[in-house]
Amino acid sequence: MLTNYDRSVAVSRLCMDILASNERVYFVSSLNKNGRVTEAQFRDDRIISKMSKQESEMLFMQRTLQTSLGKEFDDLIGPLDSITLQRETVFEFLFPYSDGILFVISDLEIIPSYFTKKISFMLRDHDWKSVNTICE
Repeated sequence: MLTNYDRSVAVSRLCMDILASNERVYFVSSLNKNGRVTEAQFRDDRIISKMSKQESEMLFMQRTLQTSLGKEFDDLIGPLDSITLQRETVFEFLFPYSDGILFVISDLEIIPSYFTKKISFMLRDHDWKSVNTICE
């Protein structure tokens, strides 16, 4: 098992790796089950930085709830891998994983199906390491 510090470092590294994976990614955040940010990395954050604290908290809680509601059907139609939202100016991606939810914002030049597969593999690797790493 990882210590809390090791887990925090691993999540931070995961967010940095996702941000570095594509120059079109602006914002990566890990949200806990209550919609609170546990880690955030950004490049040219044009959206979250323009929001008030209350607006950003509301957005994060809404995305957490949206993901939670989507997972309600896991037993019936299979586990939720990701949610992709397309707006006029950006894509939003939500990925449930062992530490909560990964929330990613990118521009529209990204290829959503390729990007979601890439991030899904990164998350599976992260979750595998989290479960299989033994602290000394």
